[in-house]
Amino acid sequence: REGRFGLDDEVKHWVKRSIDLLSGEMKIIKLVFHEQFTATIGGISFDCFRSPRKEARILKLVSDHPNFMHGLSVADAAGNLVRVLEVIPGITLADRVAGMDAAHEDYFFTHLPSLLENYIRCVEAIRFLHAHGEKHGDIRRDHILIDGDSGDFRWIDFDYNYRHRENIYGYDLFGLGNVLIYLVGRGDVLLADLQRNSPEVLAGLTDADVNIVFGNRVANLKKAYPYIPDSLNQVLLHFSKGTHWFYETTDQLLEDLQPAQQDIHR
Repeated sequence: REGRFGLDDEVKHWVKRSIDLLSGEMKIIKLVFHEQFTATIGGISFDCFRSPRKEARILKLVSDHPNFMHGLSVADAAGNLVRVLEVIPGITLADRVAGMDAAHEDYFFTHLPSLLENYIRCVEAIRFLHAHGEKHGDIRRDHILIDGDSGDFRWIDFDYNYRHRENIYGYDLFGLGNVLIYLVGRGDVLLADLQRNSPEVLAGLTDADVNIVFGNRVANLKKAYPYIPDSLNQVLLHFSKGTHWFYETTDQLLEDLQPAQQDIHR
């Protein structure tokens, strides 16, 4: 599973499955659990913490939005906000990509256009949150579920919040960049793998070409796959150590993705 910006994911003992006694439907119950940590990305520090109240607000906000999980919150006897979530039948975006056996070039021109279209819808969904003053807080490739019934790509797990110093939405944007790099690379392009399998590609890389969050992953994917259009690779470079400018809004990211989306169809 994808870690949270370098932190290993944990077993969530506060997340339970239950049966609705009235409908017989399976539900997911999220109990209150508090934790906090500090993440530093590109020299910017974010104080992160779990906020059940934030997730409860977002559940209400996105109750009819197709690109988010749905549910409701109720207070228990002690006043804790317990979230009762609908089960989404399907697999994570990470599992979908990992399960594709095609060679990268075939994947890139055959499968990525559809994945990128749905990714853009996911970015637009995050723009919806930001427009209402909310943040996802924990954007990862395994926090997008592909609904097996509707086919919609749906964000899950909004209970992380963060205190911002320079950009209220910066942490979300770095997460969106990591998901995009994963999609374009058909997985993580790791330095160790290049050393074993493609030493000539590794020899052409510099420190500026690696992911600004995960230093063992390549962000400048055009050096590994030359057929990636410049328009798309330029978007990826905004999430590399060599960038001199970070995206500050989802609108900026979406504006750059439009020509990139067109170019991968050529």
